[in-house]
Amino acid sequence: MVVGLYGVGYAYAAWQLDRAFPFIAIGLAGKILGPIGWIISELPVRTFPLIVFDDLIWWVPFALFLLEGTAVARFLKRTAPQWCVAIHIVAAIAAVLFLRAYTDPTTWRAGWLMWMAAAISLAGFYAWWGARIGQWLPFAIASLGLACDFSGESIYIGWTPSRAADLLTGAAGNGLYTIAGMLLTVKTPALAFRWLAWLTWSSGIALTVMTILDIRVGVVISSAALMIFFIPFVVLMARR
Repeated sequence: MVVGLYGVGYAYAAWQLDRAFPFIAIGLAGKILGPIGWIISELPVRTFPLIVFDDLIWWVPFALFLLEGTAVARFLKRTAPQWCVAIHIVAAIAAVLFLRAYTDPTTWRAGWLMWMAAAISLAGFYAWWGARIGQWLPFAIASLGLACDFSGESIYIGWTPSRAADLLTGAAGNGLYTIAGMLLTVKTPALAFRWLAWLTWSSGIALTVMTILDIRVGVVISSAALMIFFIPFVVLMARR
């Protein structure tokens, strides 16, 4: 019932953006208090997906809405590629250290939380890129990928490795991210380092295919290639 009432407020906020601030502020406060209550109540970890989609996924967009027009918001928007690079480097290190095998649940979950942060930073990079060329569709596609990615990573965190989680992250999520990146590349005729962009998206396609076919060695190789090409590409994009 409470969530339904929030929905009415959000609908009004979307309709009247100039009056949306108090609704979004109250919503963000609730979405911060929700995870705190989840931790205090010591609910089973398998309930984590509820927190992800009801609370965590909204922190960044709600916070950016409230900060709109401030120096902080301008800084975050301007430096979106740098944030994307930094978080992906940390997530890649976490993958090597914590995600090679399911051994310790704590480090395993920490590693996937880092990849959730990386997914948000990727959406931010796509928004940064799309805003500069007047294209919103790639970001919309990437947002669908984010929902799939978060679904799979929530399963990894709340339960144990599973085929469904693999397909949600490596196939659906990564596949949609790749399509969004390809669209942005096609819609940017003057893009420098185009060859590096296509190496990145080719690695993304390979990762999607290898995940669907369940070829573990191929998943590892294509994932490594994707990071090797993607991170320098975003660095070069930011410098241009």
